[in-house]
Amino acid sequence: MKAKIKISRNLVVDKIPFYHLSVFTQSINQSKLGAVMKNISRISFVLLVSLFLAEVVFGQAFIRVGDIPLPAPENGSFGNLIAGMDLDGDGLPEIYAVNNNWNDTGAELIPRIYKFEWDGGSWPLVWMATMDIPLQNTWPALTYGDLDKDGRMEVIWGPVNFLNATTNPTPARIVVFETKGDGSDVMGVPDPVNAGNFLPNAKWVIDATPMVNLRPFRWFVGDPDGDNTNELVFCTRAGAYNFGVVSVSSIPNNGDGSETWTLEYSGGTGTAYDMVLKGNEAYVFNTNGDVLPFVYESGAWTAVPPIVGLVPGGSWNSAAVVDINNDNTKEIIVAGNGSAAQKIFLLQGSGAAVTATEIGAITTIGASGRLYGGSAGDIDLDGNLDYVAGTRSATPNESIIRFEYNGTGAITDPLNYTTTTIDQEFTTSIDGRWMHIAIADIDEDPDAEVLYSEGTGEMQPIVILDHTGHIPVELASFAANVVDGFVKLDWITITEKNNYGFEVQRSVDGKSFSTVAFVNGFGTSTENHTYSYIDSDVEMGKYFYRLKQVDYNGAYSYTDIMEVNFNTPTEFVLEQNYPNPFNPSTTIKFGLATRSSVDLRVYNAVGEEVAVLVSGKFMESGTYRVSFDAKNLPSGTYIYRLTAGSNVLTNKMMLLK
Repeated sequence: MKAKIKISRNLVVDKIPFYHLSVFTQSINQSKLGAVMKNISRISFVLLVSLFLAEVVFGQAFIRVGDIPLPAPENGSFGNLIAGMDLDGDGLPEIYAVNNNWNDTGAELIPRIYKFEWDGGSWPLVWMATMDIPLQNTWPALTYGDLDKDGRMEVIWGPVNFLNATTNPTPARIVVFETKGDGSDVMGVPDPVNAGNFLPNAKWVIDATPMVNLRPFRWFVGDPDGDNTNELVFCTRAGAYNFGVVSVSSIPNNGDGSETWTLEYSGGTGTAYDMVLKGNEAYVFNTNGDVLPFVYESGAWTAVPPIVGLVPGGSWNSAAVVDINNDNTKEIIVAGNGSAAQKIFLLQGSGAAVTATEIGAITTIGASGRLYGGSAGDIDLDGNLDYVAGTRSATPNESIIRFEYNGTGAITDPLNYTTTTIDQEFTTSIDGRWMHIAIADIDEDPDAEVLYSEGTGEMQPIVILDHTGHIPVELASFAANVVDGFVKLDWITITEKNNYGFEVQRSVDGKSFSTVAFVNGFGTSTENHTYSYIDSDVEMGKYFYRLKQVDYNGAYSYTDIMEVNFNTPTEFVLEQNYPNPFNPSTTIKFGLATRSSVDLRVYNAVGEEVAVLVSGKFMESGTYRVSFDAKNLPSGTYIYRLTAGSNVLTNKMMLLK
């Protein structure tokens, strides 16, 4: 059984977990909450919303059930990933990932590929290969298929050219590793020079002209021309063209180079960070918002005139071919890229007749947030489409968005979709691009998992989320505060099942964590249990804490990360909220010099109370943060007032929608 934790992400008010409002669907926010607010007092609003949110969150729980760290000697990030396949035929789900060069230094410059495989409790590394390419660039293409239809599946990888006239003038841009067909984890051909390494079965430069900048970004294996031969169809983000079709005569089992590659077609202009293959049609998404259709008909590829501005902001590796209402008609779902294009679009039709309909506006990632990467599937096996997108520069940081069709009604009507944030703030200290997204069953249970990772050199793992209605370890709260010169961690469990205990982990940068203590769990229990740990081995500065909950069988999961500034205030302080202006959520930070009864409330410009964030709660000296979500309030100036004993402090903040 996998270890699973569900926690409340914010301050606990009177022992009731106050969840981020972003977990609400937009339709609930606009209808049910509006009705609720008309019939309850402002003081009881916090209590009722907390309970209502708890019902919604626990009904659709997504829990971090594990992560796959960057293997040594990597010093950057993962560059791409694919998941859920069983290419070697041993019955165990696999994850393939490749590295990425972001900072042009160290191990990240050399292309490497990794294979992770489910072993019943985790995803250990079972195979890897290092290419003889001396330099690579950023964001390689990655997919799988059977290019030569010999029954041996392949991983097709596209290390991105980092050209050097002396050492790397014509690097391979297509690299193919084939399974051995015997059920083993080994792929490719043993390297006769470097023991333990493997060489690809086939590779191709695409263009042999020295120093040609050609960078395939995304590709698919298919047979769009119907000739019973699989092709590799791709878009490029740099080169003389932005769309190409490649075929190969065979993928030699012994990697002897006897294959023949053919560039069957190339065309299109502009910078492209996305494409899809839909039958005999391909669609390339340029960064200026234009969509370029390419159609194979009458024995040839035809470049249809670009459809100008069809997807504002373009798309960043987010488009997916779907059949939303199971009517045997294929559509394309895609996320607009750019801070002014936080929208989900549905593309229907073919060729020049393709139309785009906005079916979702993502308002929970902040004004500067962008949608980055996407994947489609059916996570909870309810028969309804799930679309998951990553983010860049989101508020809250590292938001992972789920967009689900409700199962009935017109697929072009935004009211028939539900938007939720299923994870956020995996780290608190970086603002990366959480761009690598996959939906796949990687642990042999009935439902699918969501995988995501960062792609800009931040040394982040592949994070694995699981959807479940049954939570073996359910946390009501987890808090970290400075108390009497030490850092005190407090958490409360509501239920526990097979809970061996908790590792208390600490970090100084929010990335690399070490275990500082272990606290025993209560095994299996349906009663509330209160835990605490005091970390006395700290000096002045900033610290990050998380809990690693461990099952008796060794499976584990992590809580969110809590940040602590170990600087006990010498006076009562109410800081400016951040961000400010904000939309729709912001964080209010305050400091207490001594233990006090604390009250924190928000008022509108005419003095009417609109929210109670803390109500008469005794709190120890230290620094605190409270989240305020104003998605149900109009734009304007608001005043937040902190009362701590006899001290009263106020500040203004601006909500801009």
